[in-house]
Amino acid sequence: MSRHLRFAPEILARLGEELVPHPDLGVMELVRNAYDADATTCTIRLLEADQAGGTLIVEDDGTGMNEDSIYDSFLLLGRSAKTSSPITPGGRQKVGEKGLGRLAALRLGAHVELETRPANTPGRAHLLIIDWTKYDSVHAVEDVPLIVVNKTTSEPPGTRVTISQLREPFAEADVKRMARSVLLLTGPFPENSPFQAIFVSDEFDKLLADTSRAYLDQADFRLFAEIDPEGYAKATLYDWRGEILHEAGHDIVSLNRKRGGRDVHLPFELAPRASLELWMFLKGGKSLSPLKNSPDRERVWPWLEVVGGVHLIHRGLRVTPYGDPGSDWLELNARRTGSPEERPSTRTAVGRVVVDDDTQILQPKTDRTGFVETPAFVDLKEFAIRATDWAAAVRLKDAEVRRRQQVPKTRTRMKTAEDELRKTVRTLPPRYREIVERQVNTYRGETQQHVKAVERDLRLYRTLSTLGTSTAVFAHEVLGPASRLTRMVRALGQLIGNKVGQEAYDSVFDEPMSRIGRSLDTVQAFANLSLEMVKKRKRDSADVDIDAVCREVVKLFSPYLNERNISVQTEFDSHSMRVRSTVAEIEAIWANLLTNSAHALLRQDMPDRAREILIRTQYGEASVVLTVDDSGPGIRDMPIDEIWSPGRTSRTDGTGLGLTIVRDVVEELKGKNLAFETGELGGARIMVRLPAHPARTTDTPLGASS
Repeated sequence: MSRHLRFAPEILARLGEELVPHPDLGVMELVRNAYDADATTCTIRLLEADQAGGTLIVEDDGTGMNEDSIYDSFLLLGRSAKTSSPITPGGRQKVGEKGLGRLAALRLGAHVELETRPANTPGRAHLLIIDWTKYDSVHAVEDVPLIVVNKTTSEPPGTRVTISQLREPFAEADVKRMARSVLLLTGPFPENSPFQAIFVSDEFDKLLADTSRAYLDQADFRLFAEIDPEGYAKATLYDWRGEILHEAGHDIVSLNRKRGGRDVHLPFELAPRASLELWMFLKGGKSLSPLKNSPDRERVWPWLEVVGGVHLIHRGLRVTPYGDPGSDWLELNARRTGSPEERPSTRTAVGRVVVDDDTQILQPKTDRTGFVETPAFVDLKEFAIRATDWAAAVRLKDAEVRRRQQVPKTRTRMKTAEDELRKTVRTLPPRYREIVERQVNTYRGETQQHVKAVERDLRLYRTLSTLGTSTAVFAHEVLGPASRLTRMVRALGQLIGNKVGQEAYDSVFDEPMSRIGRSLDTVQAFANLSLEMVKKRKRDSADVDIDAVCREVVKLFSPYLNERNISVQTEFDSHSMRVRSTVAEIEAIWANLLTNSAHALLRQDMPDRAREILIRTQYGEASVVLTVDDSGPGIRDMPIDEIWSPGRTSRTDGTGLGLTIVRDVVEELKGKNLAFETGELGGARIMVRLPAHPARTTDTPLGASS
């Protein structure tokens, strides 16, 4: 007797609902089946699905299936229909895969009814019913017979799948995700698709209203790039008029491609033929387009909230999750963090990578969440990243040219305007001329003072930039030697102990060796501090938890403070509030206040008392107050309001920039800073008030280590 491989009913759950993470992915596989059936429309309906026991209906107007297709295709799992016939009778490239996503959708409910009406036999329909409860009492899947019933019908060709007695309700997040997936299935682009998916729901209607128009004509820049069948790339950057700004061939687009640690210009030969199109928008007054003040311009941003990002269009349909929130597969946001000027983000750009993939190079993941990271997919992704890098580089170069030209142009225009003004004044009657000239001279003097102040600030921050760059380089270089010295000191201590004995070592060598060790720990701590504070991700605007940032800063400073017997106490009471800022800015406040207090505690006129720093945060209705007290000598030898000025310091070797940085950051955040000669611990007290808002319950606190 011959035997066959059999499967327990539990395999249905393993291959279905457990393999596909979200219900919308399974439903979208049914929609893809409709696309493969040459349908023009596919409609999804949820009936009372916000609770268990509801119904899901997916219906299309495609060519339908005959009885053999139901048995050999619909009910045959694990084999792709593309293998035998990759092109549909209507000329579409098939997109359905293996049937596992379809199984996940069918398993959403306890009862499934398939009715299909093949186009080649008008008036006939085939009905298949699957009762999943019957599988609970059998040993093998094949023990439950499935029968296709034939009947007559007056309905046109098409297929309707009704999944009833839903096991789980469709949560609001599931409905929103499905609405977006259906809406963007053919992409947010102006071309008319021969296929349309409709999700009958309020959420879909709202998204449809928000995206009823594509605002691509409002874009400031458009990038188009493509790779030919041999893998050679080219790219073109257009301005808002559609005029070419820059063009590049493969040697330029692939300029930063690395292989074996060196730049190479090899073709992206493993990737399928593809094109990239990216529309980029500039916010506020940065836009170069005269359309920037049009009413439509303000509608761009909510539209981008829905459609923003780079979508992957494979064989005519969008592939999840590329372009979804949180799926920045071309690293736009990460690269913008490192070089924010002239780079797009998923909130300021929308684009598509279009791949026909005639030869089926890309391999879909089994759970239907994108493609397997094969060398072919990696090459495709690298092509798109290199093209966006090139566009950012030439935009930055153009912006730098405009910036450098702006200064002399502005000076010329100011001189021309002043000459015209004085010429006009000379035409006034004598009794008015003197009054106007006096006002003009006063205004001119105030303007010159303002320009000088701006130039001083510019010089100050150039100094700080140089300091930061030099410190980062020093930190990189010092970490290696400091680590080696630490290991050498430990080995030397063990060697001395072995030579002189533990008792002699403890009485003579332990203290100096410990001091050396602590000093090396401090050097490493400051090197790590410098590298930690210049991380690129910390310069992104976010809702910042200032308590979390303070904890990290104190932790980074602790070796330095411990070696100098400085204790730090913290009393945090703002954990429920967030400050809209960047981690880098809040770190700058904490680090400079902490450094300022530490230096005060090491002054020669330090009173005879313990070296202490007390840090507090307190929140109000719409603000957070940061307070730093120390037990030092207090603010002496200068007026209290001058401590914020650049260059003002009580240290002979100090820069006088720390509190100036605090002042400027606080002013930028629309806050307020105060200083008191003495505070709770007898030394100086510095207070900073910042605007804040309550944290949302869904927020992940963003602090220094995030």
